[in-house]
Amino acid sequence: MSEIKKNPDELGALWVKTNGRGEFMTGTVNGVAVVCFKNDRKTGNQPDWRVLKSKPREGGNQPVSPTQQDMTDQDVPF
Repeated sequence: MSEIKKNPDELGALWVKTNGRGEFMTGTVNGVAVVCFKNDRKTGNQPDWRVLKSKPREGGNQPVSPTQQDMTDQDVPF
């Protein structure tokens, strides 16, 4: 089998998921677990998606996705 070479420009990877609130993405960027939400409150020149660090679940080490209600404008420096 041939060895797969990693792209030196790659910073991470994201997967699209869907829950009762809609579509979001999870993955890693530079080794940091992240979750991405569509910015439903977009006005003017604001980002289409917001990237947040995943929060660990209580009593475990698996990351959990924060809800959009948990987000404020201070969460992401855009």
